[in-house]
Amino acid sequence: MAAQRRQPRPGQRQRLRWTVASAAAILIWGFRWLWPMQWLPGWVVFFVVLWALLELAAVLIAPRRWR
Repeated sequence: MAAQRRQPRPGQRQRLRWTVASAAAILIWGFRWLWPMQWLPGWVVFFVVLWALLELAAVLIAPRRWR
């Protein structure tokens, strides 16, 4: 008997993308005092924070729900 593959819950991937984007933004912002992170230009930090905000807006405005 083959095991059925469990489908991810609606919105799970959306929340995961938001979590990854937020964690990346917080880590880049928090560790920018370390010498390797000081080499990152400001626009990289800006775009990672922008990505996190866009993912949050997508979760809040158009969440994936059960059909």
